[in-house]
Amino acid sequence: MSENIEILCPDCDTTIVIDRDTGQILWHKAKEKSQKHNFDSMLSDLKSQKDEMAKKFDREMESQKDRARLLEEKFKQAMQRADKSDKPMKNPLDLD
Repeated sequence: MSENIEILCPDCDTTIVIDRDTGQILWHKAKEKSQKHNFDSMLSDLKSQKDEMAKKFDREMESQKDRARLLEEKFKQAMQRADKSDKPMKNPLDLD
């Protein structure tokens, strides 16, 4: 019964070996972190993200300009319809 207990941490993927008899930690081994990204690749990723955000911002600005024009046209049409009708508007609260 002197076999060691091996535990894998679900949070940080560290392997811990514990002595079954004494309960002491014999050793632990942290998960190897991969060094996939270097500084140049990270910088190019940031630049591409910045360019993408600038494009999205420009698209939204154009849609807002177009939206203002459409709302202005709808307002003018509503004003023309209001000028054509002769009967006064009834207040819905007065119908009680």
